[in-house]
Amino acid sequence: MNKLQRGALAALLIVIVMIAALAPAGIGLTLAARNERQARVERLGSVADAALVRAEDLTRRLSGALGEIGQVSDAPCSTTYLRALRRIALAHAQLRDAGAYDRDGRWQCSSLLGAVSAGAPDGLTLPPPDWRSGDGVSAWYGLARLPGGKDSLVMGRDGVYIAADPSLYVEGIGAEIARAGDVAVINTEARRVIAGTPATDASAVLAAYRTSPSVLDCASVAVRRSATMPLAVVVSTPRETWRARARTLPWAWLLAGIATGLVCAGWAAYFIVRRLSPRGQLSDAVRRHQFIVAYQPIVDLATRRCVGAEALVRWKHHDRIVRPDHFIPLAEHRGLIQAITDQVLDTVLLELGDFLRRYADYYISVNLSAPDLTTHRFLGVLSPALARHGVRPQQIRIEATERGFLDADAAKDVISAFRAAGHAVYLDDFGTGYSSLSHLQSFRVDGLKIDKSFVDTVGQDAASSSVASHIIEMAATLGVQVIAEGIEREEQAAYLHARGAQFGQGWLFSPPLTAAEFIRYAGTTRAR
Repeated sequence: MNKLQRGALAALLIVIVMIAALAPAGIGLTLAARNERQARVERLGSVADAALVRAEDLTRRLSGALGEIGQVSDAPCSTTYLRALRRIALAHAQLRDAGAYDRDGRWQCSSLLGAVSAGAPDGLTLPPPDWRSGDGVSAWYGLARLPGGKDSLVMGRDGVYIAADPSLYVEGIGAEIARAGDVAVINTEARRVIAGTPATDASAVLAAYRTSPSVLDCASVAVRRSATMPLAVVVSTPRETWRARARTLPWAWLLAGIATGLVCAGWAAYFIVRRLSPRGQLSDAVRRHQFIVAYQPIVDLATRRCVGAEALVRWKHHDRIVRPDHFIPLAEHRGLIQAITDQVLDTVLLELGDFLRRYADYYISVNLSAPDLTTHRFLGVLSPALARHGVRPQQIRIEATERGFLDADAAKDVISAFRAAGHAVYLDDFGTGYSSLSHLQSFRVDGLKIDKSFVDTVGQDAASSSVASHIIEMAATLGVQVIAEGIEREEQAAYLHARGAQFGQGWLFSPPLTAAEFIRYAGTTRAR
């Protein structure tokens, strides 16, 4: 080895030593920066989630108040009408004002001003709305020509309006707002900023919404979109200089770069695996309200008229539908099933609330899991929700399976409470459990649902082909209704009806439908 070769080797060793010495420090610095960035991302995300929940809740409350005003039957702007307006405005703390306007947008009366004189100035004329929904609701953002002269959010429909302080959309998020930065709420259809914190730049907010930055890719902006409303929340923080960020980094990590790198790599691997696991994806789906509802029509076997539907939950995951038998057991095991049940109820009332209010003879049945058959929790959720939407208790029926009766005493008490509140209760998949007959002695119910496995054997030479008829006879003796599931052939429907089954559901009549399809189907059978 000559002198030149020895020099080259020495230089290579120096480079290797320097890399070995600096790499751990570099890894530590990188992970320290990443940890600080992740903290900001999570902080932004939590603020955005809270702001979106508040925005959706406030919008529902304002829409509910507008609906109440629209139901006032007194002559517009009469003394009794104004009294009703003031009562509604007092009942809803979010309202600044409520009133009526004519078809030309001129104010007629106000809960604060009373009746507006015929010679009112042009200043009391509504401009064209900033946004109009498909069901006729108009909205004006930042309207200042109201009593008190303050900028207001105004919502109107059919000649009545309500006004609210737009800052309600961002108030109450807590100290997180101050730490996170600016928060703004956007109408995604109108592309208008509804409300924002004082330092909010509307143009910057709209630009951030249009570019839709991912909170995982951009630690300074988080965007959350509502799955049920034309709303979005944008949370942003000012970009920090490298010098400012460097002062906040945990520099002690540099002293243990290799160890820190290994620990953080292990944590990141665990986090990613956990996030991509079925449990993590299901938890994320619950948080993001990714569940939809399909409606399986229930028909009168005698007239073939639709009388209601069973609400079937579906998980819309990455543009595909996940079957319930693939995620319901996991949801029950991980304690997520009650949150899913609540989302099913919310979806049913949101999609079919108007239909059920209009047609009192239709009902929707909701499946309950074992945890909700041992406590009154769901009844405590159900009753206020029905009251808010104006839906009658008898229009929501409860379906309970045998696995929900592990605690028989508690289940008996819960079933009695549902029936006392006006909700019919059905035993689902009757006959498939080992103790179905004993449950009929323990629980007082309104109906039995014959499982599809027994309906499939109707008309066949099978040992269970007569089970369906025996269940119908038993139900007749007990004085309860019978619904047969999974009817696919006309001879099955005729057989079950001839033996006394009153109702059925299955592909012979209709597959599971969307809310709009179910409403059309119900109208078709009603006309027929």
